[in-house]
Amino acid sequence: MFDNVLQSFDVVSLLIVAIFFLLVGYRPPWWIKKTAKYTSTNVSNIPGPLSLPILGTRWIFTFGGYSCGKIHEFYSDMYKKYGSVMKEEALFNVPVISVFEKQDIEKVLRSSGKYPIRPPTEAIAQIRRQRPERYASTGIVNEQGQTWHYLRTTLTSDLTSPKTISEFIPQIEAIADDWCNLLTQLKDTKGQIDDMHQVIGRLGLEVTCALVLGRRMGFLIPGQESDSAQILAKAVHDHFLAVRDTYFGLPFWKLFPTSAYKQLEQSEETIYKIAMELIETADDSTKESAIFQSVLRANVDSREKTAAIVDFIAAGIHTLKNSLLFLLYLVATNINSQKKILDDHSKNYLKACINESFRLLPTANCLARVTEEELTLSGHKVDAGSVLLCHTGIACRNENNFTNPNNFIPERWLDEQKSITSSNATFLVTPFGVGRRICPGKRLIEQVLPIIVDATVKKFHIKEVTALELQFEFLLSAKGPMAMIFEERR
Repeated sequence: MFDNVLQSFDVVSLLIVAIFFLLVGYRPPWWIKKTAKYTSTNVSNIPGPLSLPILGTRWIFTFGGYSCGKIHEFYSDMYKKYGSVMKEEALFNVPVISVFEKQDIEKVLRSSGKYPIRPPTEAIAQIRRQRPERYASTGIVNEQGQTWHYLRTTLTSDLTSPKTISEFIPQIEAIADDWCNLLTQLKDTKGQIDDMHQVIGRLGLEVTCALVLGRRMGFLIPGQESDSAQILAKAVHDHFLAVRDTYFGLPFWKLFPTSAYKQLEQSEETIYKIAMELIETADDSTKESAIFQSVLRANVDSREKTAAIVDFIAAGIHTLKNSLLFLLYLVATNINSQKKILDDHSKNYLKACINESFRLLPTANCLARVTEEELTLSGHKVDAGSVLLCHTGIACRNENNFTNPNNFIPERWLDEQKSITSSNATFLVTPFGVGRRICPGKRLIEQVLPIIVDATVKKFHIKEVTALELQFEFLLSAKGPMAMIFEERR
């Protein structure tokens, strides 16, 4: 209670001080020095929302009309208002520049060097630095430079290997059968399942553990879901929400432990403990897992190995859940696509549906980079060391890049349209990132989705119940439980 009162007091106090500075035009010397090295003449002319001294534009997500859950809508509105390039300011008025046009996005992503720099999630980094007995570093996601490169190449080589993923296909097919059986058991007399988030979360956990730990955990057995599975799924969800709130909200967590910071600490603790329980129950199957063994053999601190496995499990659950839920929804709302999937034995149409889902509803709808060289973006010179946000999700819905951009049209990825679509999609359809910083689980998701959806469509006629509402959870997610109908085919 005390920290909530203190937080409210600090918000009001800082707002009053910031408004005073703004009205009188005063800028303290430390503020000028702090921002001078980040801001060039051209950057200062980039349009954007009102920036307050000290607070920058972060006030918008606290009392400016946009919640952290609607950040994707904020950027869409800013694009409509300011055009191809827009500037926010982080705490102490450090510029954060958003680009929305294909040519600018491509220029930023192509400019990355051998060690692409991505802004870290500072709250996670702080938590991990405070637990040296558990973490040797801040992790693959947060580390930079040679440290990041060494961890990435050492710990993820088998996870990103086509051979490893192809050898996993028989297990995915078995999991798909169990998934369809679970849907049959869970649906009511009308074929409806009320909470697809929860059901797909179980699938994500089963797939991820089967890949990383090399064994089936039984999370898809009807009536047999363990308490640990439910607790882990909730912890992963809470973790991403807390990362979002500490990243985009006013950073009072740096002064005292806010509710979001406490939630992040608790979720990190829960995920770590349950993942450790799964690791410690390793059997002979686990010992034969290529990914598990590759991590164990890695020439790194043992704490890095454990942290990597924990992060693989958590990221795999959330990414697979969002990607599959979006794809099932789009297929459910476009009934003809289900017939075409059934009729196309080449599976090319199913792959086109997946690509179109990645374009319309990318779970990672924005890529962040720190520039390593000076760039000119939409006529503005941006200094090296600037923080840039590449809004690939918004660019994918730009009619200059795709015809009828807001419509689900898998055919654009086939036949004579395929070449131009693929060309336009380069650096835009990037739901797992791009380049050296690409998500290590990309190959896994791309293998799992077609097998699961193919099995589901063969067994069920899928219908949506409620319209999709999006929520930003650091990744783009579906809001609410999401009900769907699964009518068995005859």
